[in-house]
Amino acid sequence: MRTSIIKELTFAAVCVLLGLAWFFRGVFQPAVAPAAVATVLVPQRTQVHSLGRLEPASRILELFPESGNEGATVRQLHVAEGEQVESGQLLVTLDNTDRRRAKRAEAEARLRAAEVRLQQVQAGAKSGDIAAQRALVALAERQSELARREADRARQLQARKAISDEQLEEEQWELDRLLLEKQRAEGTLAGLLEIRETDVRAAQSEIDAARASLETASAELAASELRAPIAGRVLRILTYPGERIDPAGLLELANVGVMQAVAEVYEGDVSLLRTGLRAKVVLDASGEELFGVVAEIGNAVARKIVLTNDPVSDTDARVVEVRIDLEAESARRVERLSNARVEVFIDLGSANQSESSAVRVNPVVGYHPENAAGR
Repeated sequence: MRTSIIKELTFAAVCVLLGLAWFFRGVFQPAVAPAAVATVLVPQRTQVHSLGRLEPASRILELFPESGNEGATVRQLHVAEGEQVESGQLLVTLDNTDRRRAKRAEAEARLRAAEVRLQQVQAGAKSGDIAAQRALVALAERQSELARREADRARQLQARKAISDEQLEEEQWELDRLLLEKQRAEGTLAGLLEIRETDVRAAQSEIDAARASLETASAELAASELRAPIAGRVLRILTYPGERIDPAGLLELANVGVMQAVAEVYEGDVSLLRTGLRAKVVLDASGEELFGVVAEIGNAVARKIVLTNDPVSDTDARVVEVRIDLEAESARRVERLSNARVEVFIDLGSANQSESSAVRVNPVVGYHPENAAGR
């Protein structure tokens, strides 16, 4: 009995001591200061950087002959590299030009013959033929009149039994023959004087067909010659006399009077850009600086064309082409540098940093600033 009481008193004393220890630990333990709030200021971007190339505003035109010249070769070049040409100027002549020129001459001759044929139809018979036929008609009328008189006299004589019935029949037969001759002569004259509408339409159809043949021949001849679509400078000749047409074309032409820098901007940076922004263009080879403004922002995303010398660079990056009009002085200095690699720096404009533009980062999970202030 006494042992049980001692055990109960000992258990109660231990519980009291543990409770006192827990209480005094909470009272005398110093409060842990909250972790400091880290504030990081992320500066706003002031420019967009990209690689690019120089290119005429007209683009570089790779000129090909028109279709229908498969297998043709260059016969003559009428320009040289670096030469300035006007719009419509003859640049290249192919070897099928002579054959097509002869074909056009034949078509022109056929058209002239068809036109003359129409004039003949509209004019009718020759005046000499008409006059001769009128004379034949008059002769037939005179002969018919004389034969009628002879037939009348023969009938009178036969009534008096002066001639036989056979002689009367001969006179009547001669009259009938001459009347038929007269009708034939009159019909021939009417035919010479008549201009049938059917003949006119047939002659006009011949003219239309000949004119269509001439237009075809002229188009084929024009396709044998390459002419400048714009005024500009011949940058490169790709096919020379005696050679078949190169798959890349005959020559390259561009108007280098207005030069542009084509920046390949990463697709994520395009939203920062707008037309009118100032840009600095640095030639990769010489470091020379050029200046201009953003003139056009592309509407399609594509792979990079201009690559760096860094072997680990992202060659499959997706970019948008942004065209920058160079200032007149800058453009003049790079007229002969089409396709040169450049670096482009587009100024986004200055922006004042403020607390509102900072990003506040708190590394303590579950910590709230208002709780720290209460303490």
